[in-house]
Amino acid sequence: MTKKSFPKRLGFVRNAIRDDILQFAIPGLTVFFIELLFCADGLAGFWGTVWGLVKQPQNLSIFSVLSIIGLALFIFGLSIMIVGQVTLRHNYSGTVVIRVDHQLITHGIYRFTRNPIYLGFIMVATGLPVYAASLYGFLTSLILITIILNRIRIEEKLLTEEFQDAYHKYKETTKKLIPFIY
Repeated sequence: MTKKSFPKRLGFVRNAIRDDILQFAIPGLTVFFIELLFCADGLAGFWGTVWGLVKQPQNLSIFSVLSIIGLALFIFGLSIMIVGQVTLRHNYSGTVVIRVDHQLITHGIYRFTRNPIYLGFIMVATGLPVYAASLYGFLTSLILITIILNRIRIEEKLLTEEFQDAYHKYKETTKKLIPFIY
């Protein structure tokens, strides 16, 4: 009996787990945590605001324009992330891997963007500091965006190796991150 390698035992054919951890997980989580620290004061008032609306729903004036935009970005981004994950189903992974029987998903939300989960996360990560009115939190989210763009590069390299011509055709017809724009 031959011993299978670690990734094969987990059902992975190809992976970029090492690059993913070093170039995305560690720096990304660190920067996101710093962003949350910058936004802590503004986010702490969120539950008081929600409770104020529950007690007096007609008092919408407690929301500023920035908080409405930030909250909308957060909710819409979270929704996009969930739809992206549901569309991927068993192909979804928290790390950059190609699984046994992995399929290239090009339907649903993936018709409009190749990376809806990252788009949603960027919206969440920018919505929080906008809601909290935190300039430092917003600037930190810009650093997080560069880390996410690097992860997209790692993931697309792996998908290109696995799906070759099919992925090249998909890249030609679908934008990387922002539908119809980029």
